[in-house]
Amino acid sequence: MKLISIIFLGTSAGTPSKSRWLPSILIHDERNYILLDVGEGTQYRLLQIGLNVHKITHILITHLHGDHVFGLLGLIASMTLLNRVKDLIVIGPVGIQEMLNANIKFLGSLPFKLNVIETNPDDKVLEVYKQGDLCIKATSTKHTCNSIAFSIEWKVPIGKFKPEKAIKLKVPIKYWKLLQYGEVIKLENGRIIKPEDVIEITNRGFVRIVYTGDTAPCENIIKLARDADILIHEATFSRDENAKIIWNQGHSRTIDAAEIAKKANVKLLILTHISTRYEGLESKLLEEAKEIFPNTLIAYDLMKIRLRII
Repeated sequence: MKLISIIFLGTSAGTPSKSRWLPSILIHDERNYILLDVGEGTQYRLLQIGLNVHKITHILITHLHGDHVFGLLGLIASMTLLNRVKDLIVIGPVGIQEMLNANIKFLGSLPFKLNVIETNPDDKVLEVYKQGDLCIKATSTKHTCNSIAFSIEWKVPIGKFKPEKAIKLKVPIKYWKLLQYGEVIKLENGRIIKPEDVIEITNRGFVRIVYTGDTAPCENIIKLARDADILIHEATFSRDENAKIIWNQGHSRTIDAAEIAKKANVKLLILTHISTRYEGLESKLLEEAKEIFPNTLIAYDLMKIRLRII
């Protein structure tokens, strides 16, 4: 069994409110701690949930507008001051490397390796990262700047771990858990050990979470989110707003997100990136979406969702 948790650290759009901070979502399993966007204030939220910044393994940035990225440099600064040594992976649109280079020089040399992956998927669905059972894919979205959506996927070997096989293959105990997580490991003598070498596999569990970032209604999201377990879609505005104006701003209404979820046949839709103009009106927004896609939630700050791969 694998447990995956989603914690919404910030769910506002553009500017924060008293109840909603700027966009950031934490997804974690037993090994990986993945931040989706890093709005201003993200590290304060991490303190609130009791997560040490050294645990963050991946940061996925959808686009370079301030409300989604201004917390990134502060987070890296804290990691530097706290003498982080573990590598950090940052994945984002073209331009994120330049942004980091222009600012990190003021921090001095980093005590850890920063691995930056830039991607420009256009209208394709591209695999941008894969390690063990974790796979991250991306596609372009319809916003006012270069912007991407992410799919985070786990394909886990399900079955009984056979310690006698691991012992026979002379696999050190320190690697056993990695193999159970679906990792392919390389021993000190160069031998490659695969999970199926030590696990009696009966099935493969699969979970997929898709996060849109900012976007107008977009066919690429439907392709990326097809049959996903969870679609986290921006819903900046109510259905009462003029569609053409909202779409030209590169945003979606509640009913747009619901239509995308319906067309993509996802299991659960979660609305986020809520404009501050709807403070206290969340139930209205939720009902608008549920009329089209009943299995919908509206995110609030520090909301938690748990998934299990069994």
